[in-house]
Amino acid sequence: MRVTSNTLRLTGLATGIDTDEMIRKLMEVENMRADKLRQEIQLLEWKRDNYREITNLLRGFKDEYFDVLKPNTNFRSATAFSAFEAVSSNESVLTAAAGSSAVPGTYDINVTALAKIAAKTSASEVSKGYAGVTGTNAVDLSAMKKGKEFKLTLDGVSKIIKLDADYIKTESVTSEEALQKFEEGLQKLVDAAFGSGKITVSESGGKLTFTPATLSSTLSVDDSTNTYLSTLGFSNGQNNMITSSADITDFSGGNFKISIDGGAAIDINVASAAARDELVTNINTALTGAGLDATVQAVKDPDNTERIKFVTLDTTKKATFTSGDADDMLAKVNISSGSAINAMNGTIDYSTDDTGKEFNINIDGISYKIDLTKDYADGDDALLETEINNQLSTAKAPGDVSVNISGGKISFSSTSAHRITMETGDAGLRDELGFSSTQNSSRINLDNSLETISSNLATAFTFDESDKMTFTINGVTIEANKTDTMNDVIDKINTSNAGVKLRYDSLIDKFTLETKDTGATAVIDNTDVSGNFFAVLNIDTSAQARGTDASLTIDSDGAGGQDPVVVTRSTNKFTINDITYDLKATGTSTVTISPNADDLVEKIKGFVNKYNEVIVKINEELSEKRYRDYPPLTDAQKDEMTEREIELWEEKAKSGILRSDPILQKIVNSMRRALYDAVEGVDLNLYEIGITTSSIYQNKGQLVIDEEKLRKAIEDNPDKVTQLFTKESSYDYSDSANRAARYNEEGLAQRLYDIIQDNIRFTRDANGKKGILLEKAGIEGDLTEFQNIMNTQIDAQNNRLDRLLDSLTDKENYYYSMFARMESAIQSMNAQSAWLMAQTGMGT
Repeated sequence: MRVTSNTLRLTGLATGIDTDEMIRKLMEVENMRADKLRQEIQLLEWKRDNYREITNLLRGFKDEYFDVLKPNTNFRSATAFSAFEAVSSNESVLTAAAGSSAVPGTYDINVTALAKIAAKTSASEVSKGYAGVTGTNAVDLSAMKKGKEFKLTLDGVSKIIKLDADYIKTESVTSEEALQKFEEGLQKLVDAAFGSGKITVSESGGKLTFTPATLSSTLSVDDSTNTYLSTLGFSNGQNNMITSSADITDFSGGNFKISIDGGAAIDINVASAAARDELVTNINTALTGAGLDATVQAVKDPDNTERIKFVTLDTTKKATFTSGDADDMLAKVNISSGSAINAMNGTIDYSTDDTGKEFNINIDGISYKIDLTKDYADGDDALLETEINNQLSTAKAPGDVSVNISGGKISFSSTSAHRITMETGDAGLRDELGFSSTQNSSRINLDNSLETISSNLATAFTFDESDKMTFTINGVTIEANKTDTMNDVIDKINTSNAGVKLRYDSLIDKFTLETKDTGATAVIDNTDVSGNFFAVLNIDTSAQARGTDASLTIDSDGAGGQDPVVVTRSTNKFTINDITYDLKATGTSTVTISPNADDLVEKIKGFVNKYNEVIVKINEELSEKRYRDYPPLTDAQKDEMTEREIELWEEKAKSGILRSDPILQKIVNSMRRALYDAVEGVDLNLYEIGITTSSIYQNKGQLVIDEEKLRKAIEDNPDKVTQLFTKESSYDYSDSANRAARYNEEGLAQRLYDIIQDNIRFTRDANGKKGILLEKAGIEGDLTEFQNIMNTQIDAQNNRLDRLLDSLTDKENYYYSMFARMESAIQSMNAQSAWLMAQTGMGT
């Protein structure tokens, strides 16, 4: 930014001098000082960003090779240097893994017992009638009519069982002969659906049982789907009315319009009323007066105190309501303009089987069931109409409501305002067969309450006077309410401190209570206190159940010359002498521990490559050429250059900003020294394991690896290689007084970690300082992003620039003021000269 005034000035009028241009040239020298400051600020920002780039590079090195959360690559931990491979000759018996301190050799293992949990399982099936489903009520033979359906499901396969009237006798509902006939006929239908022998149908005491051939199978009885309304062309709930959406509070009447079957809208003017009943009368009067013959009426709704309903008498016509031209009454009765009572008629689909189908016609809040007894075909309009009207009459429905069927279309008519709604009928025969919605399967439903489940159990639960039951497991008291689901109770047990879990196996219809841990110390001690929880589950409470320990023998020489060592453990996975065994079964296996240098060689190669990456980057910054003749560009200079020219210029302007930087020089020198100084107590160094500094000068301290030498060192001296990198000091990192002693004792990775921490540490030391690079330039995501030495310098320079710009503005204003005074003086002189000339006559 260059200092220029935004003030509109008219200059040079008296002198003809280009004042703006003269002041611009005078200010150029002054603006050079501001440009110099801007360039200095830009250099500081670039330098800060370069420091942050080095910080992120070191951070990446630390995260990859010094992170305790990544033990496999944490070079400060012996875990990363595990150089042994464990091979089990019989992995079906056991598998093994070797740590870094495992002893190579052959281990003959004989597993004589596995560690097991303690467990108690139901002594017998818990559900009532394990072989099938037993209804809770007697069969209602009067409902077993031809065409009736129910759904029977065996192991997830569902079939619709549709009754055939040929074997149904209803002369005597309690007749054993009728029940026997029904049982025989039902068996034929089930065999036809699932195949002979899959399910046995039996009856005893008027109750049905479905018994699957396989005891592990699961049966359920459910209602079928009744879709007969759609066959008639109706939807469930379709009706001939509109109800106001909220209570009416304004009875002042008004105007609205009605259109019948899309005809012209008819104005309805309703007189004011004192209450709803009077308003209803006024609406009906207005409808009659409009010549609609009461086709649309308003009636009181006893279920909603201050609401009304408009009802059509002829359901074949559609009535549409719209707002009046003024004093909109629809808004007062809370009915939206544009609302309509659709024509209540349908087209019958005669292709379906009507026998046994049901639907309901709800008239004025009372449902009348229509139960069809035969299948109707095209052309049977009159027969179907007669059947429905006869059933309405038999059920004592209002006599002025009738069904009309013509040309395959069904509708309703009435001489008064009856509210008619179409409803689905009974969906199936589950209840009539003697089954309930809560007891419809041969297995208990864990989502049902204990009280509900009781109806499906061989023995029902009992509760105390507070509707609770109490039991203990391993000294822990658990309380269950009769409204708790079985899943709720299972969750209470499994999340308690009893150390056990309860599970249900629907395949065998039994519960199992088992410990979460294995071994001889795993115990189950359970008792019913109040109620009969464990008694119903058929789980023994008379004795403890106890787990068992794993037992094995280990012969470490493989030759039998040494007595095998007998080992017992409470778990099947354990570690001995840094070899982790995972037992699978009883039997024998030979575990061979041998060096596996390949993986460790690859890890060390990765470590060295990352180290070299850091060294190369820092050395590039330290040795990069500085082009002092390429300062940061000013805005004016950029305006005169192309984007490519700007890019090339700034490459040189940024180059060498950290050349010979003391912070970076110390980092690289410290890292190189850390790798070559001897580690106390470890008689091995990098050179001896095949890692040396490159002999190529241009590589500037990069490491190179002799893989064969490294592999041999790992195979011959794995412990020493591990110690060379991971050896820990007896002195803590924060102990600055003994830093030199710590350095001498530390392994190479520990030293590098300390150097990285010194520079990018996020925590503060005893002096309240973070890492050197963070204090210097900060890092994004940390408070140092804003609070660091370089930001302080940048802020100071920005303040200097602000003060300079203020002074330059003052100087520019001074120049303009000076030229303005000169203009004024010359203008005054010109005026005097003109006056003198006029006086002497020289101007004529």
